[in-house]
Amino acid sequence: MSERVPEMSMRKLSILLAGFTMGVLVLMVITGMITGATQEKHEHFMFPEQYAVSLLGEAKGLRILMALDIAFLILYTAFFAAFTKYLRAIGRPFAVLGFGAMLATAILDIIEDHHIISMLESVEHRVLPSAAMIQLQAAESAVKFSMSFLALVFYGLAVPRNTKLGLALCLFLTVGTLVSGVLGYAAPPDMQAKLESGRWVGFFIGFALSIAWLRSAPEPAE
Repeated sequence: MSERVPEMSMRKLSILLAGFTMGVLVLMVITGMITGATQEKHEHFMFPEQYAVSLLGEAKGLRILMALDIAFLILYTAFFAAFTKYLRAIGRPFAVLGFGAMLATAILDIIEDHHIISMLESVEHRVLPSAAMIQLQAAESAVKFSMSFLALVFYGLAVPRNTKLGLALCLFLTVGTLVSGVLGYAAPPDMQAKLESGRWVGFFIGFALSIAWLRSAPEPAE
């Protein structure tokens, strides 16, 4: 008679999913460095002719980035689902609100990816994207990031602050997110581009801090 394999706890599953998500993030950064493609460039308005030239020039890299981004958003959604369940199990507030906003972020991320790819396919068929389509893309991207800021602040408020790691994660997710969000929208365009190009560093730090805190956090009382 075979022995029953014990179910993995939400804390350990969160750590595992955070690690996989970071792995995909690294692949996305490497892809961008090798191909020169960037999603961030296509999250802002350009004249249709400029936008079309940019899409065609980065077509191969963009397709790889979008494919990896689908894996990334699936994994980060799964991570936050497990993370939310763990936070709820230890009686923390705001976690459910955070997951609701993060789920909306993932949906907007999917729409954004497929919108950019649909415009790339149109350009490959010699059809320019309209100014309205590009404006819609810029609005989709901005709403996605604003929703992610909301989610991260809620998660920061949910993290217990009774240890140094917990306090560091809380401050990073609340103060750090609010500061980066305000700077990202208020800064002039050339500075915005620099901030956005380093956005992956913030993602990496956030997941690394989450893993470090979860490793030291207790399992919920049964």
